[in-house]
Amino acid sequence: MSGEGVGPETGGAFLMALVVIVIAGYPYYIIFSMLLNNTASATEAGVYFIVYTGFIGGMLATWGTALGWLMLTLLLLLSISYPWLLGASERRAMWKMDLEDLAECDAFIRRAPTIVDNYDRAITICRRRGEYARAIQYAEAYLAAVGEDFKMQRRLEQLKRMLRRQTLGSKICPVCDTENTPGAAECIRCGRLLALPTDVVAGCASETGLRALAATTITLLAIGIALALLRSSALAIGIVFVSAFVTAMTYVYLRR
Repeated sequence: MSGEGVGPETGGAFLMALVVIVIAGYPYYIIFSMLLNNTASATEAGVYFIVYTGFIGGMLATWGTALGWLMLTLLLLLSISYPWLLGASERRAMWKMDLEDLAECDAFIRRAPTIVDNYDRAITICRRRGEYARAIQYAEAYLAAVGEDFKMQRRLEQLKRMLRRQTLGSKICPVCDTENTPGAAECIRCGRLLALPTDVVAGCASETGLRALAATTITLLAIGIALALLRSSALAIGIVFVSAFVTAMTYVYLRR
């Protein structure tokens, strides 16, 4: 009978394949959702799509080998990390709302330049966004409108210190909040290391750094797939794909 060859092993393999397909397909849903909801640019969505498809291509090119299992593991780990992008989408939506709120504050300030609540709201938004120079402008504008205000004056001094830290690149200790010089390796007060791996990674969070990470990941994937198709050394292929995985995860982490 034709059904004699279908046993529990075959059914289990089919179920496993179905689970893998569903998990592997979920990031595509996230990518296209971000694109359709305008929470990611076409370029950014393209990077996610190309990188993820590259890992699928690597898995298919090495399928049936021990390296194929490694690729499957990396693919599933990458699939699990992609939901982080939804959090990034929400933060971008919040960023857009901040701009709208600041425009509303500006309108209220023009109509009532001596009401402190409007300035406080604008300063709070600017501080959250790291725009200390703009926050200083709001504080100075309020002081110019009302004359003296001890609370706002103290806030202005604090904002100027924060802007100086940002401009000079001073390192703020996350443990004791002490300001250290830009080249400090450890905190002068509590001794906490200031050059941890997470600090180094955070230095790549600029747009230039992110573009470099994306280009590096795509290049490594292309090299890895080419090596797999040419049946090169499994060790070399594995090193290339693991390197691509590390840069891809770093990109996703910094985009969160």
